[in-house]
Amino acid sequence: MNRHDPSGVLKTTAASLALVDHILELEGATMGELVEATDLAKSTVHAHLKTLAEYGYVVNVDNEYHLGAKFCHLGDYVRTRKDYYRVAQETVSWLDSESSMDADFAVEEHGRIVSLYGDLEFANTPRFLIDGSPFHVHTTCSGKAIIAEYPETRVREIIDRWGLPAATDDSITTEDELFAELATVREQGYAENSGEAVEGFWAIGKAVKSPRGEVYGSLNLSGPAYVIDEETRATQVELLERAAERFEQGVAELYQTQANEPNEE
Repeated sequence: MNRHDPSGVLKTTAASLALVDHILELEGATMGELVEATDLAKSTVHAHLKTLAEYGYVVNVDNEYHLGAKFCHLGDYVRTRKDYYRVAQETVSWLDSESSMDADFAVEEHGRIVSLYGDLEFANTPRFLIDGSPFHVHTTCSGKAIIAEYPETRVREIIDRWGLPAATDDSITTEDELFAELATVREQGYAENSGEAVEGFWAIGKAVKSPRGEVYGSLNLSGPAYVIDEETRATQVELLERAAERFEQGVAELYQTQANEPNEE
């Protein structure tokens, strides 16, 4: 449930973006499917799709609409717009080579979690933790790792906007459960997820920060729950902690290099 105040939001823009979301979720959709999904008139849906196609955001292939390649360009921009994202990419690559699990780096934006770098292969559906797909903070280890570093007021703002919907029977669904879990995350230094987002899926995540203490995101390891025992968990936690150290050291070195560069005026 999204309890965000929609005042000031343009309905026409929101409708176009909703169509983009539906096309992604359906992995391509016909005009009829989009009319049914949105409850908009066919003429209205057609006008939105025509506009999106004109600007390269959707394509029509045999009367089925798909997202356009322009989103690849936008994704590249998002992944490179901040200097420390390059450090994150390098760290994920290192972590992926060292661990038997899948590695990724995720950030929080607008109260949702988005994975920016990684190659997560546990689930077959493109809606599960693929690059750019938003998820609730309370059902993911990355989300819990990140918001454990936030002040309580910010966490409550996120809850107020998005609620605590269940993804599985193991999902956290009450504020008391969530705040107790966040206390555990802060105590042990990382977050753990066992079947809370997808049944049979296990993951751990650790928040990473700037030299000033700003939370940049979360490094994560994930895989099928059936392979996890105490020894495996301990090994993955150690790797994750080493990766977080590499990331934060890399960011510190990056900023030091930038600080030493002469200003050109």
